[in-house]
Amino acid sequence: MLRQLNIENLAVVRRQQVGFGPGLTIVTGETGAGKSLVVDALSLVVGGRATSDIIRAGETRAAVEALFDCPDHPEVRRILAEAELEAEDTLLIRREVSLNGKGRLFINDQLCPLATVRALRPYLVDIHGQGDQQTLIFPAAHAGVLDTFGQHVELATATAEAFTAWHAARQSLEQFEQEALHRQQRRDLLEFQRGDIERVAPAVGEDETLWRERTRLVHAERLLAAAAAGYDLLYEREASALTLVAQALRQVEDLAAADPALSEVLSTLEAARYGIEEAAFALRDYAETIVVSPERLREVEARLDDLDRLKRKYGGTLEQVLATLARIQAELAQVENDTAERQRLVAAVEAAAVRYRDCALALRAARQAAAPRFEQALEHELSYLALPQARLVVAFDWREAEDTARWERSGLEGIEFLFTSNPGEPPRPLSRVASGGELSRVMLAVKSILAPTDIPRTMVFDEVDVGISGRVAEAVGVRLRRLAERQQVLCITHQAQVARFGTTHLRVEKTVVNERTHTEIVVLDRDARVEELARLLGGAVVTESARQAAREMLAPDGFVGAPTSQVNC
Repeated sequence: MLRQLNIENLAVVRRQQVGFGPGLTIVTGETGAGKSLVVDALSLVVGGRATSDIIRAGETRAAVEALFDCPDHPEVRRILAEAELEAEDTLLIRREVSLNGKGRLFINDQLCPLATVRALRPYLVDIHGQGDQQTLIFPAAHAGVLDTFGQHVELATATAEAFTAWHAARQSLEQFEQEALHRQQRRDLLEFQRGDIERVAPAVGEDETLWRERTRLVHAERLLAAAAAGYDLLYEREASALTLVAQALRQVEDLAAADPALSEVLSTLEAARYGIEEAAFALRDYAETIVVSPERLREVEARLDDLDRLKRKYGGTLEQVLATLARIQAELAQVENDTAERQRLVAAVEAAAVRYRDCALALRAARQAAAPRFEQALEHELSYLALPQARLVVAFDWREAEDTARWERSGLEGIEFLFTSNPGEPPRPLSRVASGGELSRVMLAVKSILAPTDIPRTMVFDEVDVGISGRVAEAVGVRLRRLAERQQVLCITHQAQVARFGTTHLRVEKTVVNERTHTEIVVLDRDARVEELARLLGGAVVTESARQAAREMLAPDGFVGAPTSQVNC
């Protein structure tokens, strides 16, 4: 149950604190005064959409804070535990919105994600906004209403999940079959490409090695001649470089004995002699490796041509050619495994279909069993809402369980509410025959029979009495008051016949102070309540006769009074 609502800088509200008690709380006020701001604030604090334009002009942030009694429910305890919160007697939820669009949410002064309070919302409040009754004109919403009444929402959810799994399995099979057909069509090409590459059998880096060998083969004769000539000059001939350096070395050895200053020159000549000798032997050995072979040159060039052809067709490098080969081999292996994979996917589709069919048939049975009880309960409620002759019929559009083309997430049957309020007239689709006032009463009746008794929460009705007046409005007020015996109910209304049944009455007033608009929420005592009912009855000018009528409207029920409330802080 909602205990207190604090509003700060929300739209035209600067700062407001309002207390709430059990029973039926009525909110009235002039058109445009801001009555729906109470609903908007409550919706915001339990996870509604927030934008920076809700912030009061000239302020940098808006905040709404609500104090609830904490429901004693296992799911509530689980949600709080996941948020690392302890289940206390109360829940203090605070939502802040800044001009930059960012916001923060606190539960019992602990920062929490928005998802936490949205998960808690069904256990705290049920907000029925203006125009929500229009959802009844859409048959797609009717199955959910029946499922909630029959308490088989989990079965409906399981059916929807089974449908999603079956649909996903079918899509996987269809995609696989398309890809398998494409692979089969490509098989000849893939096998040709695989053979083309495997016949050449390239190796990474092979082309670079062959290019170096080709260069040596092309210049083999010149390389051989140069190596032989170098060896001759350095070592072989009579006046070779090695001979001349050896002669110089002997001369310096004699001089170095007389003058040690020549020892460094002696060392240089010795190093030169060993270097020339090593170079000469290296040229000799190199010459022995040179092969003059036109046949080998032709082989190398032919191999290079094959490698170049592969690189042009399958990639710019041999690494890319080999990567292409690996992809081709994998795709061909997939073709070979397609039969087994298809069998697996078909089995998955069949298993998912069995699961969906079982869930959907169980859901069908549950809906069939719930439909007569729902019709009876709703007609009973409507009889209290000045529709004593109204009939509502749950119409089923049956689909064959084996007709997979007509399977849907919602089950194996379409559901639509048929309605008539006139004796002798057959029920017709609710969306076509119900007036606005009738839709409002049907929605109130639905809310009444769906309201859980094990989880007391706050039910909010924003002008649920639209399109009705007089005796019908009074009947709506009676049902709201009776609903408030087991739920806390907050109702925004323009109807005095509804407002008279409130246990607490709030009036929303708009004033202009220093050229700024302010909206205030005032808790009415009995005298103020008489004035407000008289205004609702008589209009702008409140007459004594309207006041007397208001007193008479309040007399049967009296006025319980309001909880302690700090207003206009």
